[in-house]
Amino acid sequence: MSEHVLKEFETLREAVEFIKGRLPEYMTEVNRYYELFLLYSIDDGPFFVFESNYALSSWLESVAWDDWGLWELNDPSESLNENVMVWQFHRDIRKEMFETLYRDSKPFINGWSRQRKEIWFEAVPSFSLN
Repeated sequence: MSEHVLKEFETLREAVEFIKGRLPEYMTEVNRYYELFLLYSIDDGPFFVFESNYALSSWLESVAWDDWGLWELNDPSESLNENVMVWQFHRDIRKEMFETLYRDSKPFINGWSRQRKEIWFEAVPSFSLN
């Protein structure tokens, strides 16, 4: 497992249960900016949980670039967003503080929401989440 991945799972259920168990640990006011990311292929697992946007982007650049053959894609951002799901889990307070950034968020569990993120290919091999 890569140093960037917090945890890897074989099923979506296992990944979601892990996230549900982990989020209540970060309910203090100090941790209002804490977030988790879940990445997986729409067709199949594995399912990867990341603790930051940076960890996820770094994993895409270092591991997925070769292992997923991203360098072979004609339009990586189009292909990735059609085949890969990325969910950001964040505190509800962020929706209140930054309404325009989190307007598409859906409730997840007590005080937490989720929002689908898109992956954009920037330069070889660089990615960003929007």
